[in-house]
Amino acid sequence: MFLSRYLSPLKAISLLIGVGGAGFVAASFSSGFLFAGVSFTVVMFGYSVFHNICFSYLTVHTERKKLGRILSDFTAVGDIGRIPFIALAGYMSAFTFLNVSGWKLVSFLFGITGIISAVFLFVHARDDTVEDRVGHAESTMPSFKILRDRSVVLSMAASILNAFGNEKIFTFLPMLILFKGFSPEIVGTFAVGFTVGSFVGKMACGRLLDMYGPKTVFIVAESVVAILLFFIVHSTSLPVIMVLAFFIGLLTKGTVPVIQAIITVPFQDIGEYDKIFSINSFVRGMINIFTPLLFGFIASIWNINVVYIIMAAVSFLAVVPMLYFDMSSRIIISENGK
Repeated sequence: MFLSRYLSPLKAISLLIGVGGAGFVAASFSSGFLFAGVSFTVVMFGYSVFHNICFSYLTVHTERKKLGRILSDFTAVGDIGRIPFIALAGYMSAFTFLNVSGWKLVSFLFGITGIISAVFLFVHARDDTVEDRVGHAESTMPSFKILRDRSVVLSMAASILNAFGNEKIFTFLPMLILFKGFSPEIVGTFAVGFTVGSFVGKMACGRLLDMYGPKTVFIVAESVVAILLFFIVHSTSLPVIMVLAFFIGLLTKGTVPVIQAIITVPFQDIGEYDKIFSINSFVRGMINIFTPLLFGFIASIWNINVVYIIMAAVSFLAVVPMLYFDMSSRIIISENGK
């Protein structure tokens, strides 16, 4: 966020891509687990902060009536690169080329591509800064004081419940399929269905967001997800489960651009998007670290069905904050962040 204010968002993004690329290159020359772990931590740092700045940049430079489509296209295009390339990387990592481990070669190729892309973007990036767009200098650190506002609290509550109920649906899907007694060979088919649904959902929900508003789309999507999760737990038909997996993927990932739009609603008239994106990313990141441990523990005590019932219940609860969310509410943050 500091870089995006005083260097320019696009140049900050290019530096973060370069940091991620450097992490990949370093990992490719690692000789032990510790050095590789540190290198990939650097990669994840660049990856995480990159998204915060991108969301902020797109929100600032996009008309509100087109924001849903732009955010959905951005996240969907990311999936085009993320899913096929990760699948190819996993395949290549299993082999050895000229006595070099496949995963090291993949890391090196990813790193070099990232560094070249970073240099190209940095050279051609615009020099606009947040001060140029907002008109005054502001605090460079995300202040949690903005959470004192009711509208911000409600939007963050919806985001937190959405992360808790939706983010790990795909992670535990293979366990659910195996628990139902289906062959492990078909797990990949479910993954494809969920992934295709995710891509379509991001494109569709973003456009519906522009037509009906983020509040309506979020309420409908979360309610339907809760129902579908309940059905997939109780279904024993393979074709039905495949269809349910597709639509669950469509709605869970489709809410990604919707959430990004919702949390910026209270800040529509100011340049504080980067702060709320940073706080939202931090909180959801903590949830993503905590929930696999929690759900795994619950599954070991009871079974995976209980995990999905909890996800369904939390997804439905995510609707509640939005019922009280005022789409016309706005807050003004002064230069000292109060």
